[in-house]
Amino acid sequence: MHDSDDPSWGPFPVRHGALRWLLLLPLTLVFLPLWWVVWVVLAICFHCVAPVVQLIVDMVPRTENRAIRILDATLGRIPFVPLWCVTPVALVREGDTAYYQARVDRRIEKQTRRVETSHHRREYHRDLELGAHYFRGAGAGYALRVASEQGWNLHPVLRSHPRRRLQLRHNGRPRPDLRAG
Repeated sequence: MHDSDDPSWGPFPVRHGALRWLLLLPLTLVFLPLWWVVWVVLAICFHCVAPVVQLIVDMVPRTENRAIRILDATLGRIPFVPLWCVTPVALVREGDTAYYQARVDRRIEKQTRRVETSHHRREYHRDLELGAHYFRGAGAGYALRVASEQGWNLHPVLRSHPRRRLQLRHNGRPRPDLRAG
């Protein structure tokens, strides 16, 4: 699992106000749209290569996990919302642990409802990626603890990094209804 004493699983340190307002906000306003254009172009390139990869995966046994790992090692390393990105909400809520805990709780509860109400148990409903911008003020340890209480575990194939993102997979079983009985 993870070491609860490891500081990398705790909340991120609060960024200095001048750093947030004078450096990170202008970087976000100028470079984030360019970052997204590059990310979309890379995603389109991977989408064009995907049929060939799918053909190989279908023909050669035991290559699916390797294909997932390759995709995670390439496009998965480039976050859609980078760590240096600061939204106006993040500027105001910097250091507000309760806000980030509520944000993590809402996101995990919403995805858990999707998994438990899905009639087909689709695989993409069972996967959840939490970027560091979701749990910045609460910490990856808090997000993992809340998620594990609702049937989520660290993904068996995709790697998680407590300072960048958590890759979670739901066990697919509904939670017991504690209100009944």
